[in-house]
Amino acid sequence: MRSTLFYSICLSILAIKQSYCQLSDRVHEEYNEELTLGDLPDGKLLAHFEFTTRVQANTKPNAPFLDYGLYPKAIGEVLQSYNVREMHLSFTQGRWNYEEWGYPPALSAGTGVELWAWMKDSENVDKHWKALTNTLSGLFCASLNFIDETITTEPRLSFRTRGDEDVAGQQLRYGSLPHENVCTENLTPWIKLLPCKAKSGISVLLNPHKIYNSNFHSMAIHAKSICLDNACTQRELELIQTVTSVMDPVRDTSRRDWSLESVFDRQLKNACPLAKESKVLVDLVNAGDHYELKPEATQSEDKVAVYHLPKHVQQAPLDIRMTWKQNSFLYPLEPIRPMIYAERYFTGYGQERGGLKITIHNRNKLSAMPVIYYDSIPWYLKLYLHTLQVHINDSLNSTSDIIQQMYYQPAIDRARPTTLECQLLLPADSIVTLSMDFEKVFLKYTEHRPDANRGFDVGSAVITAWIPEENGLIGEPQRIYTDTLLVSLPTPDFSMPYNVITLTCTVIALFFGSLFNLLIRNFSIVPSTSPTSSTGLKSE
Repeated sequence: MRSTLFYSICLSILAIKQSYCQLSDRVHEEYNEELTLGDLPDGKLLAHFEFTTRVQANTKPNAPFLDYGLYPKAIGEVLQSYNVREMHLSFTQGRWNYEEWGYPPALSAGTGVELWAWMKDSENVDKHWKALTNTLSGLFCASLNFIDETITTEPRLSFRTRGDEDVAGQQLRYGSLPHENVCTENLTPWIKLLPCKAKSGISVLLNPHKIYNSNFHSMAIHAKSICLDNACTQRELELIQTVTSVMDPVRDTSRRDWSLESVFDRQLKNACPLAKESKVLVDLVNAGDHYELKPEATQSEDKVAVYHLPKHVQQAPLDIRMTWKQNSFLYPLEPIRPMIYAERYFTGYGQERGGLKITIHNRNKLSAMPVIYYDSIPWYLKLYLHTLQVHINDSLNSTSDIIQQMYYQPAIDRARPTTLECQLLLPADSIVTLSMDFEKVFLKYTEHRPDANRGFDVGSAVITAWIPEENGLIGEPQRIYTDTLLVSLPTPDFSMPYNVITLTCTVIALFFGSLFNLLIRNFSIVPSTSPTSSTGLKSE
């Protein structure tokens, strides 16, 4: 009897396993981790973590992928449940200083939380987008559920990582929360998506006390679900997790010397056993000549020292140290100023009207540069498109000379924001300024935040530029984010309800107390205690 039960259980397990294998089968999966350390021109240290997980699988036509290994199941199910083909989520705190640091090593992001995704074109795109934000909000302990229709846009020119043919049959949604704070409660679920968590490998260095004690830190995930054939029987899933942090060793010691122990308060003791490659790169481009790097790198190429973690941690923990023969760091007098950078700011005064200006610098002295300008303005700032003006080097020019293509979607009160996208052609060695006027909307008193007098945050504008490389070829598109803005709207005096309540309560207390005293108190005649005293009244 027991043997029959045992054989039946085994056959059931084999049948279930065979049914799963018929739906999906992992062909190849790979996990790589990499840490890039580089000195910035102003003495700060850039640490860029990158963890890449890829899996290729064969599935039945339109069947879900069920056989998860290294790829996190939580992300895979999100991509499949809401027909997401590509998703980018970032948590950023601080400001990336383009003029001092150049361009970031990975896709840049604006301050706060930013989410944009390519989804399969269908009637339920908006429903899937809403479900996606709610799911990611619970997954990463963030306020992504506040990305509703009032701050969601559909960019037409920006945020394209592939060609027009590859995005056919897909729709793009974009939303951001510039006032969202980033904390360890966001980093903890992010680390749990890694195959080795924070137990071994490079992820051990993700010390939240050090990562968040920096001038700039950004945490992001970039997930893709790619169908390699028309029937989608061959599928490739990719997940790239990045952490970028800019630390300042000069602030504490007046020197730019650093080590893994001093920067992260930890050392690398072992490699992740599931990683195909686990290495640390030290960028020596801005290091100068008088430096000392210990221990000796595994290999060096193009001013990059490479440390392969499995080889270096066999005998002792790896603690990379870099020192310079100087008593104190000398700050550069001139910023590096990259080829394309931009600023955005408000103009005007008062609580009724104002203006918006975006200044784009093109330092390419040889040729004009095409860029795409994207901006999402909240509905409570009503832009006037007819006031759009273009200035080149402080002289007024025709908009048709600079603006090659434009997409404008006006806002609807309490329904959607204003979307403005312009394809610009920046003349060589020029400063192009776009300016527009707007009017501030008077909000209902229930629509103000608890800190109403602080103002409302306006998300960053995005400049997409194709920066030529040293060999003259056009590289990947570079996204340049402006600073977030703070706008002050007409705000009612929220102290008046308090004043009215206190005054009303005082009047009622005095009136009601006096009236209550007169109605309740009982007056009676009190006999005199002395024959010479007059008759009095006594109240009870």
